Amino acid sequence: MEIKLRKAVFSDAEKIAKIHVDSWEVAFEGLMPENYIKGYTLSARIKEWQETIRTNAEFVVIAESASTVVGFMSYRPHPDATEIIKLSKLYLCPTHYGKGSGSLFMRNLENTARDSGVRTIHLYVLNNNATAIQFYTKHGFENADGFVSEEFEGTTIIDVLMEKRVS
Repeated sequence: MEIKLRKAVFSDAEKIAKIHVDSWEVAFEGLMPENYIKGYTLSARIKEWQETIRTNAEFVVIAESASTVVGFMSYRPHPDATEIIKLSKLYLCPTHYGKGSGSLFMRNLENTARDSGVRTIHLYVLNNNATAIQFYTKHGFENADGFVSEEFEGTTIIDVLMEKRVS
């Protein structure tokens, strides 16, 4: 099964949104409050991705297998440091976990960063998402000094900063 990456276009927004919602439900089950996960509906995600693609707020790349969108990532330059790219999102169809698409995205992002003169890639990952942390660590990311948190229905949700130096 060949997987190809390409820049997302506006007509991809609905497919991206579906993957985003489906992946959230699988990846975060038991790691975040159920109402928090369910709060991100398909209609809300469609609007989010239409706006992101329409305004070029982030670079959005999709993975296709046999002309079917199976994953996406989005990233943008750090607002205060041109030598840093921030990976915002990387999600795959749950049926494509462990099939190499995530690694393909990571190689693509690192090559893009290197070609752009970027020295560091930043991302935030849910602090109790061992699977994602293991994936990013496997791809050379290390814990960095930083986190963001929010309260939801009495639960604190914490995302920790990881970074990778690009050589």
